[in-house]
Amino acid sequence: MNVAYLIPLLLLGAAGSIQYFLGTKKNRWLGHRMSQQAERLLNPKDTEYVNIGGAIGYHFKYKLRDPWTSAKGSYTFIPRHSLLYVPFTYLLGNRDRFVMNIFTDKKLISEGHIIEKGHLKRAKIDGEWSMSKEEIVRDGKTFVLLWRQESILAPLKRTFETIPEPESLTHFCCFDDNKTFFLYLNPKKGEIENNLKHFLSVCPEYFKQ
Repeated sequence: MNVAYLIPLLLLGAAGSIQYFLGTKKNRWLGHRMSQQAERLLNPKDTEYVNIGGAIGYHFKYKLRDPWTSAKGSYTFIPRHSLLYVPFTYLLGNRDRFVMNIFTDKKLISEGHIIEKGHLKRAKIDGEWSMSKEEIVRDGKTFVLLWRQESILAPLKRTFETIPEPESLTHFCCFDDNKTFFLYLNPKKGEIENNLKHFLSVCPEYFKQ
């Protein structure tokens, strides 16, 4: 093989190996950081983690204490370990994700959502057409509030107005039919603690008295 072709191939292979090592290390560090924060705040009785494709992320299940029964979700990362895919990931605006459903035995007042406007169509919320809607802006980012009953609007607004890091929020939902809350974050540098702590503190406002 011509040396002129061999050298670029060797350099590409070396770059790919370095990218794989550094990207895998970064994603594992992010996963460890997110799990530590979640466990510190939720204090689970039992935990279960299932790896997703090596460096892509984890599914998790927690058994919790009152007022919660359980939580399940995932944290997934952009493919930092792939020299081929990571440039397209940044171009497409993909980000790391933390997604969680947390369940309770308490009755909830109604269904309500705080959702990033750009994510609304992708969320495919059942019966969205029948819900009341209001757009609201925080720190230059536009969100949509959706609600079925007026009783949930005030807690939704208080939740939104006091979010410590609104730039990382994609979707928050209180869903009364199955007694669950849903949280979808796009954390920076694996930071979920501030927003997760906030949402756990405000969730009791959605319990029926």
